[in-house]
Amino acid sequence: MSGISDAARTLLALILARLARLSSARAGVALVYHRVGGPGGSEDFEILAAVSGADFERQLRHLAGSYRVVAAPDLLEAVGSRRRGERFPVAITFDDDLASHVLYALPALQASGLTATFFLAGEGHRHYWWEDLQCAVDKGLLRADGLPHVPAAAVRSAVAREPRAILDLAGAIVRLEPHQRREVAAALREAVGDEQDEESLGREGVRALSAAGCTIGFHTLAHEPLPALPDDELARALRDGRDELGPGVNTIAYPHGKADQRVADAAKAAGYVCAFTSARGPVTPTTHPFLIPRTVADLSAPALALRLARMFLGVH
Repeated sequence: MSGISDAARTLLALILARLARLSSARAGVALVYHRVGGPGGSEDFEILAAVSGADFERQLRHLAGSYRVVAAPDLLEAVGSRRRGERFPVAITFDDDLASHVLYALPALQASGLTATFFLAGEGHRHYWWEDLQCAVDKGLLRADGLPHVPAAAVRSAVAREPRAILDLAGAIVRLEPHQRREVAAALREAVGDEQDEESLGREGVRALSAAGCTIGFHTLAHEPLPALPDDELARALRDGRDELGPGVNTIAYPHGKADQRVADAAKAAGYVCAFTSARGPVTPTTHPFLIPRTVADLSAPALALRLARMFLGVH
């Protein structure tokens, strides 16, 4: 399908979406975004490539016209109540405490008459290791032998700006033991120093999202992969910082999308009503409420439109 134009891809997506609605299938999708706005990013050279402002606006217009957009905590109920001919429900979600949430995402959502759920850390933005890694590679601040615990070849490839090498390196860091990842994070922080210029959402931004009627969820303070934590640390990670986001925060997106049954049980015990992973795919009535998959939004509007249409057409 790579040879067809964006216009043809969009038209095909609209046709397939209409056909899918004829089904009585009960399904939905949770989409996840990080950065949006500006000219957009590159999936070959960025860990979290931004969706351009223009493509994000086009995506929202398509979602508003073809799907039923719901808040993330309401997605499972919307899936269960869907009937033949009705629009499939879609939840729009964002991760991390980024200034672009308020600067770009919120105005675009409001202009489209849509809402979203923002999974935040509770203390505002801090320097995360993957942001330092991106900065270090982009600005040539990282030596090929500058990181412990990860293969030197992976670091060299990322430093050499080989396509998708930074993604492979980030994946290797995620898979480290917590104490090893902290040492890598410290090395990256030292390499970057004052060069990091990542903008923070801040407390005013959190209040602005809440005041606009968006749902606020939790994403934990330290952003550690939860399955690797012992029970006591897991309980703290699910709790500490949550109340600072305001009362009634009862939804969580697991850091790096990683969870297992033990983590799901702990999230339920902590008082959440549902929780989201990074496993792609549709949400159905049989989806575990504490292991709900989310699909990363495509960078282009036609690609996302076609992905969603095919996904729902394939649900039975």
